[in-house]
Amino acid sequence: MKNRSYVALLLGSSMLVGVTGIAGQAVAQTTTAPNGGSIETVVVTAEKRTESIKSVPMAITVIGQDELNKLNARNFDDIAALVPGMAVTESDPTHPDLILRGINAGGDGSTVGTYIDETPFGSSNALANAVDTSPNIDTYDMSRVEVLRGPQGTFYGAGAEGGLLKFVTNAPDPSGFADSFELGATDMDHSGAGGSARGMVNLPITDDLAVRAVGFYENTPGFINNVLTGNRNTNELTSEGGRLSVFYQPTSKITVRVSALMQQLNTNNADSEDVVLAANGSFSPKYGNYDEQRFYDEPEGVRYYLYNATINWDMDWATLTSSTSFGILHDHSLADATAFYGTDLLGYLDQGKFTQEVRLASEPGSGPLEWLAGVYYTNETSSLHQVLVGIGPLYLDSEYNEIAGFADLTYHVTPKLALSFGSRYSTNDQSSNEYGLEAGGGVSPASDSFTWSAAAHYDLDDQTSLYARVATGFRPGGPNVEPVGAPSTIPKTYAPDKLIDYELGAKSDLPDENLSFDADVFLINWTDIQLLTEVDGTGVNANGGTASSEGAEADVTWTPIDRLTFNMNGAFTDAYLTQNTNLLFVDGLKGNPLPWSSKWSGTLDGDYDFQSIGDWTPYVGAAWHYIGSRDSTFNGLAVQGAYGFSQSQYKIPSYDTLDLRVGVSWSKWSIELYAKNLNDAKGITAFSPYGTSAASNTPPQPVGAANVSLIEPRIVGIVLRGSF
Repeated sequence: MKNRSYVALLLGSSMLVGVTGIAGQAVAQTTTAPNGGSIETVVVTAEKRTESIKSVPMAITVIGQDELNKLNARNFDDIAALVPGMAVTESDPTHPDLILRGINAGGDGSTVGTYIDETPFGSSNALANAVDTSPNIDTYDMSRVEVLRGPQGTFYGAGAEGGLLKFVTNAPDPSGFADSFELGATDMDHSGAGGSARGMVNLPITDDLAVRAVGFYENTPGFINNVLTGNRNTNELTSEGGRLSVFYQPTSKITVRVSALMQQLNTNNADSEDVVLAANGSFSPKYGNYDEQRFYDEPEGVRYYLYNATINWDMDWATLTSSTSFGILHDHSLADATAFYGTDLLGYLDQGKFTQEVRLASEPGSGPLEWLAGVYYTNETSSLHQVLVGIGPLYLDSEYNEIAGFADLTYHVTPKLALSFGSRYSTNDQSSNEYGLEAGGGVSPASDSFTWSAAAHYDLDDQTSLYARVATGFRPGGPNVEPVGAPSTIPKTYAPDKLIDYELGAKSDLPDENLSFDADVFLINWTDIQLLTEVDGTGVNANGGTASSEGAEADVTWTPIDRLTFNMNGAFTDAYLTQNTNLLFVDGLKGNPLPWSSKWSGTLDGDYDFQSIGDWTPYVGAAWHYIGSRDSTFNGLAVQGAYGFSQSQYKIPSYDTLDLRVGVSWSKWSIELYAKNLNDAKGITAFSPYGTSAASNTPPQPVGAANVSLIEPRIVGIVLRGSF
């Protein structure tokens, strides 16, 4: 959460994060190779129509239900390891900040969009902490997770400059009853035990009506100790919730699906360890490994609610789709802010988002020209409330409205060559009102944005395709909250930032070699980057220059012999400022790396299924993940001068983790023993050069100790899966 005041600016880009010390199987067709292996042709809905991933001219990673289960990938941290060039920075799992292709500079608006089926979830409004309110959805009974790398301004609009992550849930199936469940137990080093339970049931009511329900609960033990209070394992996390969906097909041409989702995540503390900064920029534990010092623990929590109704009408010549949704977010925190305020800080964020989209798409295969056109509307209201205990409250209410129209054309020039062009025009208006300890407000006049994409796709043969793509994306601008009597130097608004992405790629399925791969190279130019700064004692959003990101990504799957499969993904990303920011508190210089983007990252994963012994099929698997060194968020010269920091950015060291799994499956059952982070690496996911608790300061330093957020230590688990 955020207070727009000077002190809140020092606390970071999001008060809910900063004040604690830190800033299914996929639908597929299978081709059998001569030596017994197989290659899946994965189908996606990235361009809002069902099509083969190989025919989509953009970089996409698809993680199907089987892989999500096999790797026990249940949250953003697990997903990021499977996606080339994806990173997550967070003080704890309740407030993830998603990054694709290095597009991140520390501002408040999100650069990665998040969808659940047909519904956008998360804020388009920087005043509502859009950067760290993406929904960390449990992936049980997901058909797949699609990650679209690169800007998605045409189909998905605002806030998808770096790309888009889309959860695709399994729809209810009227053809028959189905059920599944998963029971798990874990033991974590430096901590204790946890457990999980998940289940699904699919109930056909009639031949054209079915209901599907999913429920889940997981308790993850904590591993951070408060050496002042003596509380141990303070950052215990619970995640619980469920999904309910009804599918109805009143005629052969019309389908209706109504869905509801609820999930709640609560943690008793951030995943932070207090550290001492050295003159050379390195740091080491101040009190001990996984130790911090606070007057009290700092709990955080978030609740998601999402309701959607989607209607599809096949009119023979085209399909009409209507998606109506309403999403609710409730966010809360308690922070030890004694270093700044001498008291604790309560934070609350309540958000409601109504979205309506209607689109018309041509029937696939109806001719050389395929087309899609649609309109989009959203209304978003947010209330960000903070209470300094014993001092008083501060309230920031804001509203965001957007209307957009979009279209996409694909022309098949020949059976091998297709050309595509898409565009989107949107207009938005925003308002804000602040009251309580401070009073002020702001209104931005209607602002419009035009985004577009152009692509060429060429099939070399039935197995290999090449593509070239140019696409744009944007984040909306908006009003700054001006205190009553504010000087004229404070900017009333900030402008949208924009980027353009140039991309070349290749995709191939080679059944004879049991090999599939996709690879791409890209260049992104980012302009008018939105950043949080300070003008005459007031925290504001402002635009701060340009940046570039260039790199290469690859994902390879190889089955050298029957039952043995390797998957390798990796990315090289060089993201850096191409101009000085020249903003107070954000003194980034030309050539400085963009925050939290590692130049090198990748995963090597292998699985072997042994020859079946009767009904029993044993299997083993291992995965190695590597995250290269990264640079922290910019700390301005004013901050450095006030608190004696030695540099604007700090180098965050690289780390790697090793995961193992061994199990056996039979009939409808499987049992698996697994380990994550077997090498017990202390990877860092967030960093702040100062804390907000006076309990950890070192006189004459007025603020608390620097701190880092850490990945989970070594964890060993067992999971039983089955169906009745």
